[in-house]
Amino acid sequence: MSSIDLSGMNEEPPHPHQMRAATRCSAIVDAAGRLPDPPRRLIIAAGATGGRGMLTIRHLNGPQAGTEVKITDKDRVVVGRQLDCDVQFPPEETAVARHHFALIRKPSGAWTVELFGTPFVAIDGTPADNGQVVRDGAKIELGRVGGPALGVGIGEDARTDNYLRTAGQAEAPSARAIATQAGTMARVARAVAALAVIVAVGGGAFAAYNYISTSNTTARLDAAQKEFADALAREANLRIGPEARAHLSRAVYHVQLQDAEQRVKAAGTAWVVGPNLLATNAHVAILREGIRNRERMIVRAPGANGQIYEVVEHRLHPGYVPFNAFLFSDLRLIGQYRGNSQELSGNGYDVALLRVTGTLPPEARLEIATTEELNGLAAGAPLGTSGYPTEGFRNTWSQGIGATPEQHVGVVTAVTDMFHLPAAPALRQLIHHDLPTTGGQSGSPIVGPSGRVVGLANSMNMIAVEGRRVPNAALVNYAQRADLVRDMLDGTAEQKLADARAHWTSVAENFASSKDSIPEIALQEARPADGVAPRKLVEVTRKMNAKSGKRVTEKGNEGANDIYVNFSEIPLKLAPAADYLFLVVAEGRGAQLALFVDGKLAGATKAGAYPFIGCRLLTPAQQNTGDPAKPRAGCAIDAQRTEGMRIADPSVNPRDVEMVVYNNREVTDELAGADLIYTIRVYQWVPARQSSLR
Repeated sequence: MSSIDLSGMNEEPPHPHQMRAATRCSAIVDAAGRLPDPPRRLIIAAGATGGRGMLTIRHLNGPQAGTEVKITDKDRVVVGRQLDCDVQFPPEETAVARHHFALIRKPSGAWTVELFGTPFVAIDGTPADNGQVVRDGAKIELGRVGGPALGVGIGEDARTDNYLRTAGQAEAPSARAIATQAGTMARVARAVAALAVIVAVGGGAFAAYNYISTSNTTARLDAAQKEFADALAREANLRIGPEARAHLSRAVYHVQLQDAEQRVKAAGTAWVVGPNLLATNAHVAILREGIRNRERMIVRAPGANGQIYEVVEHRLHPGYVPFNAFLFSDLRLIGQYRGNSQELSGNGYDVALLRVTGTLPPEARLEIATTEELNGLAAGAPLGTSGYPTEGFRNTWSQGIGATPEQHVGVVTAVTDMFHLPAAPALRQLIHHDLPTTGGQSGSPIVGPSGRVVGLANSMNMIAVEGRRVPNAALVNYAQRADLVRDMLDGTAEQKLADARAHWTSVAENFASSKDSIPEIALQEARPADGVAPRKLVEVTRKMNAKSGKRVTEKGNEGANDIYVNFSEIPLKLAPAADYLFLVVAEGRGAQLALFVDGKLAGATKAGAYPFIGCRLLTPAQQNTGDPAKPRAGCAIDAQRTEGMRIADPSVNPRDVEMVVYNNREVTDELAGADLIYTIRVYQWVPARQSSLR
């Protein structure tokens, strides 16, 4: 299932935490500069051990099995392949990251786990939580369950005082344990609720659950689901107080687009964050790019006589366009079971600020949660939200007269980075939740028990049923963590983006680039005959920004958004009576290729990441069909190619060929303002022995 926007009605680089490890062990080298063989038992110590317990790390498998590292003088122990790690794996053990994770000694003497983002860590067979306590005798596996393993031995502190030993303490369940318990309870409740349906209709229950129907069976299932959702809501209501809910109702404004005739269209939800500022999603704010002369974006206050404010400026998070440009700069694939694959995708930086005329009511302003609140978000935490859902709703015209927000309560189901991966707190900026979400709610504030904003609703899981978007049965949707807005307000967003880029790259390293593989496939598909091979004649690189092109309104489709039209021309002189391949490797996946011979269109492609045209360049005589009004294409394929080749023509005069590469995008496209790199290549097919492809 994919997550989608909700606008309108309709080897790894070091993790930032790793930079603190300035005092880690240095490599020991001999006089010739060589590393010695690792000793069977390595003891790291800096003197007396009085008052400090010893941590012993033992390699349990692999070439270092039995080797131990004993640590007495450190409160932070880094594990990885890098030479500066305290517990080091050999360079060829690629299941282990350069800096994989760390063990942190707390003032109590307990050792806990510090995760470094994507590298996998399991303790006693279960994926580890950040901050999880590591017990004496624990088994730690890296890369995967069953991967390189370490045994942990924790010695007692040699106390020199007369204080009695602390009594045993109760343990709070981890976030993962809470999530597992909550998921189990939810599954049991749904199973009980659906039991009557399963008995009644057997295998047809699945179809009834997934497709909209008016049958009694579906009604019973819907009622059971609603009862379960209401039970969750009643529990959450006990923790999202009435004052917070009332404040939410005052704080949310309806974002609308208004045309020259004063007619409106729902665009999303925004909430008051300053005297003349509101926060919303970037994919909502960017809709303002589409307004024409005498049109405007407005926000309407809730209530029968809600005041209208005009949006005079919108500002996207500085990471929104670069993050999407990074995702679409390459088709990155990761192998899956039995030859399947999945593409790298992400969900991040989807926040923006709207500046309006006039002064917004100070009592409507919402505060953003503290860093401690945001870092403490975990599965099961209660949430509340308010916004303007319109997709599939009845009487949505009413929101153009008087805006009435809808409220929901729910819980956090998980917190991850923007790629759905476990990560350090600073990178866990994607909140998974079970709040109902649909079109129109984009930008809605999500608050915690304090009433402060922890996130902005921005996307949902869905399935398509007969052209309609239907929520996925898992009831998991997504929100951007609210500190992304705070970073924009305090001016630190750009600075933090630099560190985040390193994380994007480290995640992408798990995927295979298609910039080489797909062009190779194109060459195989375009091969005109056996015994020939491609010789590369031309390779040029162009940078194009659609927004720097001309803005046009599509004739006959004035209701659609305007388009930026930008293109680059590559003139060529090519010998006729030969087969060629014209290929573009495009960032942004929106490139279109057109081919002209002597100024006349010979072929064109649809938009894509790797558009190409394979054809035979004919001589003027070979283009002649006997009908001047219907000549063959200058660069012909299929039957025209075969027919043209039957005409003997010794002419070798080069022909004027022009490749035109287009970067055309809607003005509201998140990549319209991105600098995209296009690599244009031309190959000629020659006898295999003459080819010099590389």
